[in-house]
Amino acid sequence: MFDIFASRKYSFEQIPDLTGKIAIITGSNTGIGKVCAFEMAKKNCTVILACRNKEKSEAVVEQIKSETGNQNVDFIQINLLKLASIKAFVDAFLSRYQQLDILINNAGVMMPPFGLSEDGIEQQFATNHVAHHLLTLLLLPTLQQSSDARIVNVSSMGHRIPFRRLDLHSISDPKKYNRIVHYAKSKACNILFTRELARRLEAQGIQNVFVNTNHPGAVSTELYRYTPSFATYILRSLVLITPEDGALTQLYLATSPEIKEKQIRGQFYVPYGVPSQPGGVAASADAPLELWEFTEALIKEKVASYEGAPI
Repeated sequence: MFDIFASRKYSFEQIPDLTGKIAIITGSNTGIGKVCAFEMAKKNCTVILACRNKEKSEAVVEQIKSETGNQNVDFIQINLLKLASIKAFVDAFLSRYQQLDILINNAGVMMPPFGLSEDGIEQQFATNHVAHHLLTLLLLPTLQQSSDARIVNVSSMGHRIPFRRLDLHSISDPKKYNRIVHYAKSKACNILFTRELARRLEAQGIQNVFVNTNHPGAVSTELYRYTPSFATYILRSLVLITPEDGALTQLYLATSPEIKEKQIRGQFYVPYGVPSQPGGVAASADAPLELWEFTEALIKEKVASYEGAPI
């Protein structure tokens, strides 16, 4: 929890030149996603902000262009609470770009009151996991064309909040909703999805796609908007780190040459660029495949045009 005391293995200065690279970052008009967009743009990366709020995102695009001098910054709208929007985003992206090198699944929601997505899925599970599962798999064929593709799924140490099983078939039942436990489950799903995707890539001999996951730290961002104001004040005052520090670990996984050099795949990292081990259900041997199969079936049920994972 006390990420403020963690040793810094990575810094913005270590990000290599990203000329010729194209990156998508979800939730990048605020918080650590915005920091990632700024820092990657400074290194000449073409950056696409994948966000819901058009006005806010376009303002950030112009801010990044103005402050970095990099004009290759774009916004494509996406609504992670609507699976049809994921497909529309991918179609829009592929109509503008022919390559993709980096995908940072950064957007998330934490501990809101119970609510359903437009597809009838509990909103934490829908936003934090299901939408990013679909987005990643729709973009995977394009990522595979890169010589060094990176997928970063942003999880949380919150996955260690105790729960015994995923209980996926009741995940959207309002009677069984616990905002803290459901958050923990969704963050465990980020790790489980990463592990299963890495396993499948390895099984097919795909060596150029590196998928990893991270806990960015307890970061002072809008993610805490559903926590009590007094508790948030205490957290911000004592233990929360800045968005700049929170961005370091996922920037390490997304940009560091070490990932390819050391063949880092399917791993969980904590601040700041340090390998760790997931706990609880996220470390289970059977849960990755269970989650994958459930999510694939769920998406096929909700999206008639979805033909299934390409891997």
